[in-house]
Amino acid sequence: MVKAVFDTNVFIRALINPHSRCGRLLDEFADAYELILSPAIIREILEVLHRPRLQARFPRIAHLDVARIITVFAQAHVVEPPEVLAVSRDSQDDKFLACARTGRAGYLMTEDNDLLVLGAYEGVRICRPAEFIALLEAQGTQAE
Repeated sequence: MVKAVFDTNVFIRALINPHSRCGRLLDEFADAYELILSPAIIREILEVLHRPRLQARFPRIAHLDVARIITVFAQAHVVEPPEVLAVSRDSQDDKFLACARTGRAGYLMTEDNDLLVLGAYEGVRICRPAEFIALLEAQGTQAE
């Protein structure tokens, strides 16, 4: 099974709009890949969800199904990278690369140009959610 890491923005977008490309990854395609997370990524997702500015802009966040979020976290394979190397031009993004490397992910989903510019890292393809969906559709792994 394909292993994938989502950056925080992809995860948050999926929660805000389940019908978006990012949302389709968490719902429609959830059985087509194994989600890889790290404690640092989980902490960041939870911290971002509680940002007052984001909650004001997207009131739906305050009403998210917490059980759903916990289920997604529980179903993910959580890894603890032994080290986080400085790779990205934004050091805050290095945790995603470390998670992908440690979890032996094939893909890192992002909309962040600081990661996309890398293209790949230690065998991990860095791509946009739309590209990953196209790959899953081509493999016929979409949930029926």
